[in-house]
Amino acid sequence: MNIEYFNEYIKNKNMGIKTKTKEYVHKFIQSFENYHEKELWTMEYLPTLQHNHNKRIRNELFEALIFPVLLNGYNNKNISVMIWLVKLEQNLIQNQKLWKIINYKSSIQIIRECYDLDPNNTEVIDIYLELKIQWIAYSIHEWPSGILIGMNGATAEQCKELVKELPFLYKLDTKNKYKAYIMDYENKLHDYIIRFR
Repeated sequence: MNIEYFNEYIKNKNMGIKTKTKEYVHKFIQSFENYHEKELWTMEYLPTLQHNHNKRIRNELFEALIFPVLLNGYNNKNISVMIWLVKLEQNLIQNQKLWKIINYKSSIQIIRECYDLDPNNTEVIDIYLELKIQWIAYSIHEWPSGILIGMNGATAEQCKELVKELPFLYKLDTKNKYKAYIMDYENKLHDYIIRFR
């Protein structure tokens, strides 16, 4: 691995020189001799994460260097690496070929797998709660018109299933950070279910 190519990539990217940026990204990727080098660089790079305004790492870097390391960590159930897969979900969504490799799992599904591996991991719990609250916020953003699942209105049966998940959220929210929000969501679910009667 030749880190100077990476430094040149960053320099040219910051200066807005697209042809040189692309040239140095490819030179940097080609300078890796083996998986071990990719793993060392990735685990050093991620904490200093430089992603673009869309919360994504440049696709060439993600596909050639970072994803193989994240996939290996995922397959080996390494929670700290799985968390990075969650944080970089936008890269997966933008690269269907890679996302397919992990069966199109969402960040909520992956972080739930992390929780199942270590239910006492506070970082995992915090991320899980944040993701679920974001999901809830989306699902009720058209209230009182309805509750959404994806792009469609939820059915009564789907709402009943969502209600069954709430005790788990209350249990995880030990500091009651989201308690009022979850309670409001629960009330909306019950109100929405009544509409189907």
